Amino acid sequence: MSITVGYKWLRGHIPRSAAVRDVVAVALSEASGLRYTSAQLWGREHPITETGETEELLGPLPLGDVLRTASKWTSGTVEPALVQSSSPDQLTAAVWDATRQPPVPQLTRHSGNFVAPEFADMLFEQLGALRRLDDRTGGGPLSQRQARIALHESLVLLHGARYTAATGNRLLQHAAGAAQLAGWMSFDAGLPPAAHRYQLLAIRIARAAGDSTTVSNAVGMLAYQQAAAGNPNLALRFAHAAVEHSARALPLVRARAWGRLATAHASAGNLDGFRRATEQCRRLIQQRHTDDPPSLYYLTSEQIDAESGQALVDLAAHLPGQRTRLLREAAALLTPIADHGPATGYRRSGILHGIHLVRASIGARDTEATAHWITTLADHVPHVQSIRCRTLLTAVRARVDKQLRAAHRTDALNAIGRALSNA
Repeated sequence: MSITVGYKWLRGHIPRSAAVRDVVAVALSEASGLRYTSAQLWGREHPITETGETEELLGPLPLGDVLRTASKWTSGTVEPALVQSSSPDQLTAAVWDATRQPPVPQLTRHSGNFVAPEFADMLFEQLGALRRLDDRTGGGPLSQRQARIALHESLVLLHGARYTAATGNRLLQHAAGAAQLAGWMSFDAGLPPAAHRYQLLAIRIARAAGDSTTVSNAVGMLAYQQAAAGNPNLALRFAHAAVEHSARALPLVRARAWGRLATAHASAGNLDGFRRATEQCRRLIQQRHTDDPPSLYYLTSEQIDAESGQALVDLAAHLPGQRTRLLREAAALLTPIADHGPATGYRRSGILHGIHLVRASIGARDTEATAHWITTLADHVPHVQSIRCRTLLTAVRARVDKQLRAAHRTDALNAIGRALSNA
């Protein structure tokens, strides 16, 4: 699409494609902070496909309404890219309401095909495989679609199959886990409003199932996303909520929540708060149990090192007087995963934290390290379908362009340029 096409629209021309009209409405809404629809902008009657991230997810709701909203969300009539942001107050209210969704002690159904416990086992195994695929390839279109299919399958069974109360609860837990994963993939694909909507569904459904692990984890993911978006106050609010909701959970679940709080403190420039939360996270992560939730398989000491390294790079930007020390510490924590992450099944994490290692090198004015890590990342970019990583890497490349050219390291710039062009 030509960058001058907007001038024609201002003169009254109307895009022939409904999809283009919808995308423009969402882009204008995001830029202005006001809610626009295609019908308002173009004056044409066509089905409204835009959805707000908190739409139909505010206030007290029966579980049936939540599941119907989730079913509509997986039906194919809603396009995740067209979900519009809500105000911070609306999102906060939606999270508050979601965390108060009442549990359902006995969810059974007595008609339809019988869902055996072994069938439920298979659904969880597929969800685990999809999580590991995300580790390797990121939130690409096919992975996002598969996560939506996983959520849809749970909902179809909940509505139309026969199952015991125990299996009904497991189906709810599977739906919550699938919604949470779909939200994470949407965030990785550069679709934050859709990500928020999935997490709100995950919290609601998990609460209904009495699944405090997923509730805490989903609220923590919202905190992480707000920190990444530069909204530290909202990140702290959600991270504290995640810690509160994990208070009676297993140590590993509590560790995950404290790790999110550490990231939120770093986004706010609070070094002491980051240190305290990280120390608590590391203490809890050592207290593993045989019945730890499978969804937190990735939460290891190495993962906390990587998250801490990223946080220290952010803190260095807030605390220029301590920049050199913080960046040196960050580089030591980030180097292992940037070096070995892609070879150990965590390719997306390797690239993401490699990008933050480049940021640390730029901050330390270490041109050779910057060139080395940019070149290293170039080898892995084509294998990961992560819009988030590519966006961050494009921004880093632009930031370091003059520095590397002055040092005659255009080879590094050319390598990453080719990788981004071919991805």
